[in-house]
Amino acid sequence: MYVLDDITALALQDYKKQVARVNGSENFAAPMTVSPTPEQKMIEAYQEQTDFLARINIQPVKQAHGQKLALGNGRTVASTTDTRSQPRRPTHLGDVEGVDDYLCTQTDYDIAYDYDVIDNWGHLPDFQLRMANLGVKSVAQDKQRIGFNGTHRAKTSNKSLYPKLQDVNIGWLEKIRGYSPERHIDGISIGSTHEFKNIDALVEMAVNELIGEEFQDADDLVVITNRNLVSDKYIGLINQKQAATEQAAANALYQKKQLGTLSVDTPAFFLPNAILITSYDNLSIYQQRGTLRRHLRDEPEWNRTTDYQSVNECYVVQDYRKAVLIENIVVEA
Repeated sequence: MYVLDDITALALQDYKKQVARVNGSENFAAPMTVSPTPEQKMIEAYQEQTDFLARINIQPVKQAHGQKLALGNGRTVASTTDTRSQPRRPTHLGDVEGVDDYLCTQTDYDIAYDYDVIDNWGHLPDFQLRMANLGVKSVAQDKQRIGFNGTHRAKTSNKSLYPKLQDVNIGWLEKIRGYSPERHIDGISIGSTHEFKNIDALVEMAVNELIGEEFQDADDLVVITNRNLVSDKYIGLINQKQAATEQAAANALYQKKQLGTLSVDTPAFFLPNAILITSYDNLSIYQQRGTLRRHLRDEPEWNRTTDYQSVNECYVVQDYRKAVLIENIVVEA
Protein backbone atom coordinates (compact mmCIF):
# COMPACT_ATOMS: atom_id res chain seq x y z
CA MET A 1 0.00 0.00 0.00
CA TYR A 2 1.28 3.45 -0.95
CA VAL A 3 1.50 5.83 2.04
CA LEU A 4 1.25 9.54 1.35
CA ASP A 5 3.98 11.85 2.63
CA ASP A 6 2.83 13.58 5.84
CA ILE A 7 2.99 16.99 4.17
CA THR A 8 0.89 15.82 1.23
CA ALA A 9 -1.62 14.10 3.51
CA LEU A 10 -2.09 17.34 5.47
CA ALA A 11 -2.37 19.41 2.29
CA LEU A 12 -4.98 16.98 0.91
CA GLN A 13 -7.04 17.20 4.09
CA ASP A 14 -6.93 21.01 3.93
CA TYR A 15 -8.03 20.89 0.29
CA LYS A 16 -11.03 18.70 1.12
CA LYS A 17 -12.01 20.95 4.04
CA GLN A 18 -11.83 23.98 1.75
CA VAL A 19 -14.05 22.31 -0.89
CA ALA A 20 -16.57 21.46 1.82
CA ARG A 21 -16.55 25.00 3.23
CA VAL A 22 -17.05 26.56 -0.20
CA ASN A 23 -20.03 24.30 -0.74
CA GLY A 24 -21.58 25.05 2.64
CA SER A 25 -20.82 21.66 4.19
CA GLU A 26 -19.15 20.89 7.49
CA ASN A 27 -18.25 17.33 6.55
CA PHE A 28 -16.03 16.82 3.53
CA ALA A 29 -16.24 13.03 3.95
CA ALA A 30 -19.97 12.98 3.16
CA PRO A 31 -21.71 13.58 -0.20
CA MET A 32 -22.57 17.26 -0.67
CA THR A 33 -24.92 19.20 -2.95
CA VAL A 34 -23.26 22.26 -4.41
CA SER A 35 -25.24 25.38 -3.54
CA PRO A 36 -26.16 27.98 -6.23
CA THR A 37 -23.34 30.48 -5.70
CA PRO A 38 -20.47 27.93 -5.80
CA GLU A 39 -22.26 26.19 -8.67
CA GLN A 40 -22.13 29.40 -10.70
CA LYS A 41 -18.45 29.80 -9.81
CA MET A 42 -17.79 26.27 -11.06
CA ILE A 43 -19.56 27.07 -14.33
CA GLU A 44 -17.38 30.16 -14.71
CA ALA A 45 -14.32 28.05 -13.95
CA TYR A 46 -15.28 25.61 -16.72
CA GLN A 47 -15.62 28.50 -19.15
CA GLU A 48 -12.18 29.81 -18.23
CA GLN A 49 -10.61 26.50 -19.29
CA THR A 50 -11.58 26.56 -22.98
CA ASP A 51 -12.14 29.52 -25.27
CA PHE A 52 -15.14 27.82 -26.83
CA LEU A 53 -17.05 27.20 -23.60
CA ALA A 54 -16.44 30.84 -22.69
CA ARG A 55 -18.35 31.92 -25.80
CA ILE A 56 -21.46 29.74 -25.48
CA ASN A 57 -24.15 29.59 -22.79
CA ILE A 58 -23.83 27.32 -19.77
CA GLN A 59 -27.16 27.98 -18.16
CA PRO A 60 -28.66 26.71 -14.87
CA VAL A 61 -32.32 25.74 -15.23
CA LYS A 62 -34.90 24.90 -12.59
CA GLN A 63 -36.59 21.87 -14.11
CA ALA A 64 -35.06 18.70 -15.55
CA HIS A 65 -37.38 18.89 -18.54
CA GLY A 66 -39.04 21.81 -20.23
CA GLN A 67 -39.21 24.32 -23.05
CA LYS A 68 -35.94 25.76 -24.25
CA LEU A 69 -35.05 29.27 -23.10
CA ALA A 70 -34.92 32.25 -25.44
CA LEU A 71 -31.12 32.48 -25.38
CA GLY A 72 -29.72 33.83 -28.62
CA ASN A 73 -33.17 34.30 -30.13
CA GLY A 74 -33.03 36.61 -33.13
CA ARG A 75 -36.70 37.33 -33.73
CA THR A 76 -37.71 40.90 -34.43
CA VAL A 77 -39.69 42.66 -31.68
CA ALA A 78 -40.25 46.16 -33.10
CA SER A 79 -43.77 46.98 -34.31
CA THR A 80 -46.47 49.63 -34.41
CA THR A 81 -50.05 49.27 -33.24
CA ASP A 82 -53.17 51.42 -33.57
CA THR A 83 -54.44 50.77 -30.04
CA ARG A 84 -57.78 52.41 -30.85
CA SER A 85 -58.74 49.25 -32.68
CA GLN A 86 -56.49 46.45 -31.36
CA PRO A 87 -54.12 45.66 -28.50
CA ARG A 88 -50.38 45.59 -28.78
CA ARG A 89 -49.06 42.08 -29.37
CA PRO A 90 -45.67 41.29 -27.78
CA THR A 91 -43.38 38.98 -29.71
CA HIS A 92 -42.87 35.57 -28.16
CA LEU A 93 -39.14 34.86 -27.84
CA GLY A 94 -39.41 31.21 -26.87
CA ASP A 95 -38.68 28.20 -29.03
CA VAL A 96 -41.07 29.02 -31.83
CA GLU A 97 -40.35 25.85 -33.77
CA GLY A 98 -41.15 23.62 -30.81
CA VAL A 99 -39.49 20.58 -32.38
CA ASP A 100 -37.79 19.52 -29.16
CA ASP A 101 -37.75 20.30 -25.46
CA TYR A 102 -34.69 20.05 -23.27
CA LEU A 103 -34.13 17.06 -21.01
CA CYS A 104 -31.33 17.10 -18.42
CA THR A 105 -29.92 13.68 -17.53
CA GLN A 106 -27.20 12.72 -15.09
CA THR A 107 -23.60 12.85 -16.20
CA ASP A 108 -20.83 11.65 -13.89
CA TYR A 109 -17.50 13.43 -13.84
CA ASP A 110 -15.58 11.20 -11.45
CA ILE A 111 -11.87 11.89 -11.03
CA ALA A 112 -9.20 9.75 -9.38
CA TYR A 113 -5.89 11.25 -8.25
CA ASP A 114 -3.16 8.66 -7.77
CA TYR A 115 -1.23 9.09 -4.54
CA ASP A 116 2.15 8.89 -6.25
CA VAL A 117 1.15 11.79 -8.51
CA ILE A 118 -0.14 14.20 -5.90
CA ASP A 119 2.75 13.34 -3.60
CA ASN A 120 4.86 15.43 -5.97
CA TRP A 121 2.73 18.50 -5.19
CA GLY A 122 2.32 18.22 -1.42
CA HIS A 123 5.15 20.61 -0.58
CA LEU A 124 4.01 23.26 -3.07
CA PRO A 125 2.15 26.35 -1.82
CA ASP A 126 -0.35 26.10 -4.68
CA PHE A 127 -1.31 22.48 -3.96
CA GLN A 128 -5.02 23.28 -3.65
CA LEU A 129 -5.04 25.30 -6.86
CA ARG A 130 -3.32 22.48 -8.76
CA MET A 131 -5.87 19.95 -7.53
CA ALA A 132 -8.81 22.19 -8.39
CA ASN A 133 -7.53 23.26 -11.81
CA LEU A 134 -6.72 19.73 -12.93
CA GLY A 135 -10.25 18.55 -12.21
CA VAL A 136 -11.97 21.61 -13.66
CA LYS A 137 -9.98 21.42 -16.89
CA SER A 138 -10.81 17.74 -17.38
CA VAL A 139 -14.52 18.36 -16.84
CA ALA A 140 -14.55 21.38 -19.18
CA GLN A 141 -12.81 19.48 -21.97
CA ASP A 142 -15.22 16.57 -21.65
CA LYS A 143 -18.23 18.88 -21.90
CA GLN A 144 -16.82 20.17 -25.17
CA ARG A 145 -16.13 16.63 -26.42
CA ILE A 146 -19.69 15.55 -25.71
CA GLY A 147 -21.16 18.65 -27.34
CA PHE A 148 -19.44 17.91 -30.63
CA ASN A 149 -19.38 14.10 -30.59
CA GLY A 150 -22.26 12.87 -28.42
CA THR A 151 -24.82 10.77 -30.30
CA HIS A 152 -26.73 8.98 -27.53
CA ARG A 153 -26.86 8.30 -23.82
CA ALA A 154 -26.11 4.76 -22.70
CA LYS A 155 -27.14 3.51 -19.28
CA THR A 156 -23.48 2.65 -18.75
CA SER A 157 -21.01 4.37 -21.07
CA ASN A 158 -18.02 2.58 -22.58
CA LYS A 159 -14.85 4.55 -23.29
CA SER A 160 -13.26 1.65 -25.12
CA LEU A 161 -16.04 1.60 -27.71
CA TYR A 162 -16.68 5.34 -27.64
CA PRO A 163 -13.43 7.17 -26.85
CA LYS A 164 -14.90 10.55 -27.86
CA LEU A 165 -17.68 10.14 -25.26
CA GLN A 166 -20.29 9.55 -27.97
CA ASP A 167 -22.44 7.52 -25.56
CA VAL A 168 -22.55 9.94 -22.60
CA ASN A 169 -25.12 12.44 -23.89
CA ILE A 170 -26.65 13.80 -27.09
CA GLY A 171 -24.55 16.71 -28.35
CA TRP A 172 -25.35 19.73 -30.51
CA LEU A 173 -24.42 18.14 -33.83
CA GLU A 174 -26.57 15.08 -33.22
CA LYS A 175 -29.48 17.36 -32.27
CA ILE A 176 -29.19 19.07 -35.67
CA ARG A 177 -29.05 15.71 -37.46
CA GLY A 178 -32.16 14.49 -35.68
CA TYR A 179 -34.32 17.60 -35.37
CA SER A 180 -33.28 19.66 -38.39
CA PRO A 181 -32.37 17.25 -41.21
CA GLU A 182 -33.17 19.89 -43.83
CA ARG A 183 -30.17 21.84 -42.51
CA HIS A 184 -27.85 18.86 -42.44
CA ILE A 185 -25.73 17.70 -45.39
CA ASP A 186 -23.86 14.41 -44.97
CA GLY A 187 -21.28 13.84 -47.69
CA ILE A 188 -20.28 16.41 -50.32
CA SER A 189 -17.27 16.85 -52.58
CA ILE A 190 -15.75 20.18 -53.53
CA GLY A 191 -13.20 20.89 -56.24
CA SER A 192 -12.77 22.01 -59.83
CA THR A 193 -15.08 19.32 -61.25
CA HIS A 194 -17.88 19.76 -58.71
CA GLU A 195 -20.68 22.26 -58.16
CA PHE A 196 -18.73 23.92 -55.37
CA LYS A 197 -15.20 24.72 -56.46
CA ASN A 198 -13.95 25.54 -52.97
CA ILE A 199 -14.98 25.60 -49.33
CA ASP A 200 -15.83 29.31 -49.50
CA ALA A 201 -18.54 28.71 -52.09
CA LEU A 202 -19.99 25.90 -49.97
CA VAL A 203 -20.18 28.17 -46.92
CA GLU A 204 -21.88 30.97 -48.86
CA MET A 205 -24.45 28.54 -50.25
CA ALA A 206 -25.17 27.22 -46.76
CA VAL A 207 -25.78 30.70 -45.39
CA ASN A 208 -27.90 31.88 -48.32
CA GLU A 209 -29.99 28.75 -48.76
CA LEU A 210 -30.04 26.82 -45.47
CA ILE A 211 -29.82 29.42 -42.70
CA GLY A 212 -33.23 30.90 -41.90
CA GLU A 213 -33.88 34.10 -43.84
CA GLU A 214 -34.19 36.20 -40.68
CA PHE A 215 -30.67 35.12 -39.62
CA GLN A 216 -28.79 35.32 -42.93
CA ASP A 217 -27.55 38.86 -42.33
CA ALA A 218 -26.79 38.33 -38.64
CA ASP A 219 -23.37 39.67 -37.72
CA ASP A 220 -22.69 36.90 -35.19
CA LEU A 221 -22.63 33.91 -37.54
CA VAL A 222 -19.40 31.92 -37.39
CA VAL A 223 -18.00 28.81 -39.07
CA ILE A 224 -16.98 26.20 -36.51
CA THR A 225 -14.73 23.59 -38.06
CA ASN A 226 -11.62 21.46 -37.72
CA ARG A 227 -8.15 22.76 -38.50
CA ASN A 228 -7.81 20.43 -41.48
CA LEU A 229 -10.35 22.27 -43.66
CA VAL A 230 -8.80 25.64 -42.84
CA SER A 231 -5.34 24.28 -43.67
CA ASP A 232 -6.61 22.93 -46.99
CA LYS A 233 -7.64 26.45 -47.96
CA TYR A 234 -4.57 28.35 -46.80
CA ILE A 235 -1.68 25.91 -47.19
CA GLY A 236 -1.05 26.90 -50.79
CA LEU A 237 -1.03 30.55 -49.83
CA ILE A 238 1.57 30.33 -47.05
CA ASN A 239 3.64 27.36 -48.25
CA GLN A 240 5.41 29.02 -51.15
CA LYS A 241 8.52 31.04 -51.75
CA GLN A 242 7.65 34.72 -52.10
CA ALA A 243 8.84 38.21 -51.27
CA ALA A 244 8.90 39.23 -47.62
CA THR A 245 6.04 41.73 -48.07
CA GLU A 246 3.90 39.12 -49.83
CA GLN A 247 4.70 36.53 -47.15
CA ALA A 248 3.70 38.99 -44.43
CA ALA A 249 0.42 39.69 -46.22
CA ALA A 250 -0.23 35.96 -46.60
CA ASN A 251 0.46 35.35 -42.93
CA ALA A 252 -1.86 38.19 -41.94
CA LEU A 253 -4.60 36.70 -44.11
CA TYR A 254 -4.05 33.28 -42.52
CA GLN A 255 -4.23 34.72 -39.01
CA LYS A 256 -7.56 36.37 -39.83
CA LYS A 257 -8.94 33.12 -41.25
CA GLN A 258 -12.30 33.26 -42.99
CA LEU A 259 -14.43 30.75 -44.85
CA GLY A 260 -16.69 32.58 -47.24
CA THR A 261 -17.47 35.89 -45.56
CA LEU A 262 -17.59 34.41 -42.05
CA SER A 263 -14.92 34.22 -39.37
CA VAL A 264 -13.66 30.79 -38.36
CA ASP A 265 -13.28 28.99 -35.05
CA THR A 266 -11.40 25.68 -34.74
CA PRO A 267 -12.18 24.42 -31.22
CA ALA A 268 -10.70 21.20 -29.88
CA PHE A 269 -12.58 17.92 -30.45
CA PHE A 270 -14.66 19.17 -33.41
CA LEU A 271 -15.26 16.65 -36.20
CA PRO A 272 -12.73 16.53 -39.06
CA ASN A 273 -14.01 17.42 -42.54
CA ALA A 274 -17.11 19.14 -41.19
CA ILE A 275 -18.44 22.65 -40.66
CA LEU A 276 -21.09 24.03 -38.34
CA ILE A 277 -22.48 27.46 -39.18
CA THR A 278 -24.28 29.13 -36.29
CA SER A 279 -23.73 31.75 -33.58
CA TYR A 280 -22.13 31.02 -30.23
CA ASP A 281 -25.20 32.03 -28.27
CA ASN A 282 -27.27 29.54 -30.26
CA LEU A 283 -25.44 26.72 -28.47
CA SER A 284 -26.08 26.01 -24.79
CA ILE A 285 -25.43 23.54 -22.02
CA TYR A 286 -28.26 23.47 -19.49
CA GLN A 287 -27.48 22.34 -15.93
CA GLN A 288 -30.38 21.58 -13.64
CA ARG A 289 -29.99 23.60 -10.44
CA GLY A 290 -29.48 21.60 -7.27
CA THR A 291 -28.18 18.50 -9.05
CA LEU A 292 -24.44 19.27 -8.96
CA ARG A 293 -23.14 16.91 -6.29
CA ARG A 294 -19.67 16.01 -5.05
CA HIS A 295 -18.20 13.37 -2.78
CA LEU A 296 -14.51 13.48 -1.89
CA ARG A 297 -13.21 10.16 -0.70
CA ASP A 298 -9.89 8.49 0.01
CA GLU A 299 -9.55 5.01 -1.48
CA PRO A 300 -6.29 3.60 -0.09
CA GLU A 301 -7.11 0.16 -1.44
CA TRP A 302 -6.56 1.73 -4.88
CA ASN A 303 -3.75 4.06 -3.76
CA ARG A 304 -5.76 7.11 -4.71
CA THR A 305 -8.10 9.87 -3.62
CA THR A 306 -11.29 10.50 -5.61
CA ASP A 307 -13.66 13.35 -6.40
CA TYR A 308 -17.04 11.96 -7.42
CA GLN A 309 -19.07 14.59 -9.26
CA SER A 310 -22.41 14.42 -11.05
CA VAL A 311 -24.87 16.88 -12.58
CA ASN A 312 -28.04 16.71 -14.64
CA GLU A 313 -27.35 18.46 -17.93
CA CYS A 314 -28.21 18.58 -21.62
CA TYR A 315 -26.92 20.11 -24.84
CA VAL A 316 -29.25 22.55 -26.55
CA VAL A 317 -29.45 24.18 -29.97
CA GLN A 318 -31.66 27.18 -29.24
CA ASP A 319 -32.99 27.75 -32.78
CA TYR A 320 -32.37 25.25 -35.57
CA ARG A 321 -33.06 27.87 -38.23
CA LYS A 322 -29.78 29.47 -37.21
CA ALA A 323 -27.65 26.34 -37.60
CA VAL A 324 -26.29 24.35 -40.55
CA LEU A 325 -24.18 21.21 -40.27
CA ILE A 326 -22.21 19.89 -43.24
CA GLU A 327 -20.03 16.84 -42.63
CA ASN A 328 -17.93 14.30 -44.50
CA ILE A 329 -16.64 17.01 -46.84
CA VAL A 330 -14.17 15.72 -49.44
CA VAL A 331 -11.76 18.29 -50.87
CA GLU A 332 -10.46 17.39 -54.31
CA ALA A 333 -7.95 19.20 -56.48
